[in-house]
Amino acid sequence: MRSLITLKALTYAPTGGIVAAPTTSRPVRIGDAAHDQLQLDVYGEVMDAFYQAQRGGVTNSPDTWSVQREFLRHLESIWHEPDRGIWESRGDPKHYTYSKVMAWVAFDRGIKLAREAKLEGPIDHWTEVAAEIHANICAHGWNPEVGSFVQAYGSTLLDGSLLLIPTTGFLPIDDPRMSGTIRAVEQRMVVDGLVMRHDPTEVETGLHRGEGAFLACSFWLADAMIMQGRHDEGRQLFERLLALRNDVGLLAEEYDVRVRRLVGKFPQAFSHVALVTTAQNLMRASKPAHQRAGSGARPGETNGH
Repeated sequence: MRSLITLKALTYAPTGGIVAAPTTSRPVRIGDAAHDQLQLDVYGEVMDAFYQAQRGGVTNSPDTWSVQREFLRHLESIWHEPDRGIWESRGDPKHYTYSKVMAWVAFDRGIKLAREAKLEGPIDHWTEVAAEIHANICAHGWNPEVGSFVQAYGSTLLDGSLLLIPTTGFLPIDDPRMSGTIRAVEQRMVVDGLVMRHDPTEVETGLHRGEGAFLACSFWLADAMIMQGRHDEGRQLFERLLALRNDVGLLAEEYDVRVRRLVGKFPQAFSHVALVTTAQNLMRASKPAHQRAGSGARPGETNGH
């Protein structure tokens, strides 16, 4: 409830947009370079939001459907380009694996919207594009030597965003590539029980002094554990994260495990969104992680667990 209240307080009433954080605790960067960056994952997030809204009973209007079709038309022309990724890297653009996965999500959700809501659209063509993106990711985003999906095509580095792949429905949670990815993240990305967003062997421009464990990524690991049936481990990690909140239940962007304090933007919306999702995954039969992946019950339904 504290996290939901915090997210409500961070919401800009005229548009419904959520502010990432209301404060900046130096050396947090002032100014966001993302406003002129290509971020392919955004297209998947928007299309998935439309799809989940439709599943929840929000009717798609002709105007909103035309916008979604235009989204997919434009994405078809740019998905193969390198971008700056979910972390809005200020380095050179790369073919980030998670970005490509979310491009696949955009077309997958467009197909499902058209079929389930009986909307007009080039379903056969979108299916071909989705299959092409899927095959591209499996060929270039999976590194058999590492035994995991990797941060970017041709890389051996990992990335905290890889933990989100199971929730997208890209591959089943019991697929060996999914279990391999989760295992690799646990082995290489966890510091004192919490997950880093960047591979510890990577030093990105502007991060020469390193950074704390990224709290949203740690919640994502708990979600992955729950999806794997490791319910007790997921709950233990969730409770560890809850213990990091301050006296009024707020979380920052990161936690410095060396000095044991919250660091970065505060309070951070991303951390609180992730907290709410993991809480729901632990508490509800219709889990958000399974629902988003397309394997769970619709909102309000039960799936027998």
